[in-house]
Amino acid sequence: MKRAPVQGTRRLNKPPGTISWEEHVKAWEAYNAKYHSHQDADRIAERGGFDYAELLEFLGREPETWSQR
Repeated sequence: MKRAPVQGTRRLNKPPGTISWEEHVKAWEAYNAKYHSHQDADRIAERGGFDYAELLEFLGREPETWSQR
């Protein structure tokens, strides 16, 4: 199963991890709707993925598939 990287977040004391590709795409869809980004989901992943706090914002909840690297 394809996974996307997640950057750690110091202020939430979350280390780097990964999430399922499907959950990454859901976060990217919310990100793209808000910012109208020219970066697709693949490019976000190539650049290190969202950080954990961004996932909370874009998913509106804790990521269900997060696991620590």
